[in-house]
Amino acid sequence: MSYHGKLIAAHKELEQAGIWKSNFNSPLFRVLRKLGVESPPPYYRNFQSNFFTSFVFFTPVWGVLMYFFGWQASGKSLTETTITALVGGLLYGLTTAWYYSWKFKQCKLTRWDEI
Repeated sequence: MSYHGKLIAAHKELEQAGIWKSNFNSPLFRVLRKLGVESPPPYYRNFQSNFFTSFVFFTPVWGVLMYFFGWQASGKSLTETTITALVGGLLYGLTTAWYYSWKFKQCKLTRWDEI
């Protein structure tokens, strides 16, 4: 089955499981697909790839926003804010990856290879 066919089947399965469309078809994954990246929905990806994606996209955005809208005024050093952003990104990445793994098992979804 082609990537597009698997994606449609996966989206149907996720809808039947009661998962919101905004959760399995997030803006990040829509942008990645428009850029030509054939990535499965996050519920079908492994823990490591979900962690890496969440960490890489969340950490710099959150760190920059927090620096300009809070940390800069508090007088924290750039090193201190960088470490804080990295720890926040690490926690966010782990939590997000755990959630997708847990929900995959809870909803008894089909593995991506078997769709």
